[in-house]
Amino acid sequence: MPEPLPIAFVDCETTHLSAEIGEAWEVAVILRENGDPATDTEYVWQFAIDLTAADPEALRIGRFRERRQLAMGGGAAFTGCVPAVPMSRAEAVEAVVSVLRGAVLVGSNPGFDERFFRKLVGPGGAQWHYRPYDVVQLAAAKIGAQQAGPLPWRTHVLSRAVGVEPPTEDVAHTALGDARWARDVHDAATRRQPYEMTVEGRAQHAVGMYVEAAIALEDAERERDRLRQVLHLLRSGLANAQSAAHVVKLAKQAEAAVAQAPGTDGQPSDADALWPSAVLAALDGPSQPVMTGNYHFGRAWAGHAIEDNCPCKKAPCGLVSETSPECTEHGTTKSTRQSHPADACPGPDAPDA
Repeated sequence: MPEPLPIAFVDCETTHLSAEIGEAWEVAVILRENGDPATDTEYVWQFAIDLTAADPEALRIGRFRERRQLAMGGGAAFTGCVPAVPMSRAEAVEAVVSVLRGAVLVGSNPGFDERFFRKLVGPGGAQWHYRPYDVVQLAAAKIGAQQAGPLPWRTHVLSRAVGVEPPTEDVAHTALGDARWARDVHDAATRRQPYEMTVEGRAQHAVGMYVEAAIALEDAERERDRLRQVLHLLRSGLANAQSAAHVVKLAKQAEAAVAQAPGTDGQPSDADALWPSAVLAALDGPSQPVMTGNYHFGRAWAGHAIEDNCPCKKAPCGLVSETSPECTEHGTTKSTRQSHPADACPGPDAPDA
């Protein structure tokens, strides 16, 4: 597989919407190499410009007068550090060309930025990849074009759709702030999904989430019932408590009594009203406390994904044959939803679903 090209997340603040009239006065680049976010390096420059044809609204939006760091008569400056480093315009342009050489430009409407970059570096200076990529289109591809709605797509809406909050007012319309935003949207839009982006993949993922939620709910119900028994025993003894030490002793006795109890009273719990009976039947009925002895058992209704990641001793079928005290999944307060006698173990040929 070929080595990935560098990615340059870019933005510039300009004196006009048209590159034929205005020019870039602030340029930001975040360079990523080998596709590794750990290599992200930020660069920011400001350039001296001719304000004769400048659009006052463009200057206001970019807060030109408030954020200008160039000294009077300066050609350019590297403003990615404090204090800014003065440099000639030629030096700054050469630095921009060097950073962008061979990189793929990514931004929010990067075609706009590229036009100003080309004007800045002059003929022959554009040595970056010829096809820039818009993070708005990447976000739309992530959630689906139909979900994104009719054109033109709104940057803020699609940014939030992939989980990225747009910049705050004091950060927006700064070259570096918008370059960081483009980077974050790109990363969110291109992040690998934990499931295939197909109807079947999404359905399997949804079923998995449902099963995990059902397991967590049943475990919570079991723990709630245990605590209720502890509180009941504790209340029974508090009336005759003689000291704080006696209360602690009663609490320990109540905990021990409940730990030795066979389980809940078998009455229907609140959870029974939450799930349709057909669904409960499909999930193989209620679970039982984690068992010990000559049995192989698992937490889920099928497969052994939970067991694959726990420290317990496993049988050839992939289920637990002996619990480990370090395991948080197969304790006495947990539940099991599949099991078979050890002498009837199907071995490694056991079905996973």
